[in-house]
Amino acid sequence: MHFPTHEQKQALLEPVLRLVDQRLSGEQAKVARGFIAHYYHHVDAEDLASRNPEDLYGAAMAHLAFARQFSSGTPKIRVYNPRAEEHGWTSPHTVIEIVNDDMPFLVDSVTIEVNRQGYTLHLLNHPIFAAQRDNEGQLQAFGAPEKDERSESLIHVEIDREIDPARLKEIGTGILGVLADVRAAVEDWPAMRERLREVVKEIEDSPPPIDRDEAAEIHAFLEWAGDQHFTFLGYREYVLGTANGEDQLKIVPRSGWGCCASPGWAASRRASRTSRRS
Repeated sequence: MHFPTHEQKQALLEPVLRLVDQRLSGEQAKVARGFIAHYYHHVDAEDLASRNPEDLYGAAMAHLAFARQFSSGTPKIRVYNPRAEEHGWTSPHTVIEIVNDDMPFLVDSVTIEVNRQGYTLHLLNHPIFAAQRDNEGQLQAFGAPEKDERSESLIHVEIDREIDPARLKEIGTGILGVLADVRAAVEDWPAMRERLREVVKEIEDSPPPIDRDEAAEIHAFLEWAGDQHFTFLGYREYVLGTANGEDQLKIVPRSGWGCCASPGWAASRRASRTSRRS
């Protein structure tokens, strides 16, 4: 099996960097060279070799232009078919560009949504940048992120070409919904984990009226799940009641976290977190 060396990847990017020097100068060229080098750092050499330098240059610069304005907390996405006269590059595929706060599960979630909508994924590039922005969200500087530094994800996805405007809009809407679920699950993860610890303590203090061995098994499972062995996507409380003589589970209002939070309740919590951070 052949593994391309760093030097081989650099050789593939060299024509792209020469385009930077031909078209830009001074600080603009320096910024573009640094961006392109990091943008394609994790892309397979085979994918780089299959594209011409003009399109590699154009794709990176288009994403950079799209990322210049971004407000933390709200993902940006565009789904389009690049044309040289409008976007500076071309592709046989439909392209999805995303700018978002970096967090777990982004790539898997976007990939699953693309597949759910029936499209084949031809390329996925996910560079992570540490970005400095002014109060209006304008990009001031960027670089490779340091440990524990707030970072932004740029995700470039190429899928089967789609020309129907309604379907292009549907792709974007579906991905935005997935990104919202990811953010809800990630931001509420500490609260859901704390609630699990509370439930474990409740079982210890007031064992449920079931067989002792079954209660011990439930307790052991919950402790295991809370010890970094389970991904919490959502939490919601229910009460058991009756309706028309039949048992019925009813949602406890404002008890949801993560993907199970009601939209209004989730929005108010996000606003509260944002005001505390500012």
